[in-house]
Amino acid sequence: MIASVGRLDLGFEALPIPADPGLPLTAYTAESGAPASDALRLLASWAAATASSDASGDRP
Repeated sequence: MIASVGRLDLGFEALPIPADPGLPLTAYTAESGAPASDALRLLASWAAATASSDASGDRP
């Protein structure tokens, strides 16, 4: 559970990385239109805003 958006019900797929056995690449997804999909979009927008602000030097 993420306090700011609540519970995220996600599907996932773990894909092996041939160059590094034992280390998977894990992709998480939400069903289109599900509350988790909206929550992921919100989290992504916050991450993008933070990255943009970090890149522009807005941090104290």
